[in-house]
Amino acid sequence: MNAIDAAGAPALLPLYLREIRAEVVRAWRTPAYVVPTLLLPVAFYALFGVILAQPGSGMAARTLATFGVGAALGPSLFGFGAGIAADRDTGVLALKHCSPLPLGALLLARLATAMAYTLAVLLMMYALAATAGGVELDGAAWAQLLIVHLGAVMPFCLIGLCVGLRTSSSVAMAVTNLLFLGLAVLGGLWLPLFLFPPWMQHLAQTLPSQHLAELALAAARVRAPVATGTHLAVVCGYCAACLAVIATGWRRGLR
Repeated sequence: MNAIDAAGAPALLPLYLREIRAEVVRAWRTPAYVVPTLLLPVAFYALFGVILAQPGSGMAARTLATFGVGAALGPSLFGFGAGIAADRDTGVLALKHCSPLPLGALLLARLATAMAYTLAVLLMMYALAATAGGVELDGAAWAQLLIVHLGAVMPFCLIGLCVGLRTSSSVAMAVTNLLFLGLAVLGGLWLPLFLFPPWMQHLAQTLPSQHLAELALAAARVRAPVATGTHLAVVCGYCAACLAVIATGWRRGLR
């Protein structure tokens, strides 16, 4: 039994907090992470949800709901996909595995970082939506929308971790970018699905981003919550599948 095991869970809390702080600071000092995760989502929403929006079109809440799901894509996919792959290539992941600190602390820190940056983006988007975007929601709707948007971090992080554990850093960056664009565009986060040809609309129904968008639309009172259980089931199914892939590739990913 090592010192950390003997000390018990309470003694681990400061270590976890320091690991989370280190990850948040490291991400902040990485322009390749900050720009696509913090600046671009807010800029895109300001352009399409405020500047180019047509007053009275009924698209204000819809745009916020779907763009909010997109805000969770960047921090999650890039933090876990390209980030974990880079840690594998440089030996950081193996080093942490050999250290007394539980390896779960690294994953928790990455998840907390993705949550923190997603929350920062969402707060900026919500402020724009309420002041200049014409979005009028009651307190319960805002709270439900925030829960859905932050909840989108988990499946996207798991998808990113599948990529990070099984590809090199150079390949992971390319795959992550493709996933980012595919989940955003084909998932209907940036454009409504009715603008797509029928085959793309059918393809969208297989993507977690589309089902998360539907949950966000229901939270924003744009959709009636009649199929909420179905959308949740699909998202949970994706999470379970990703966990199975991660479990089989975890040991391999440490080598």
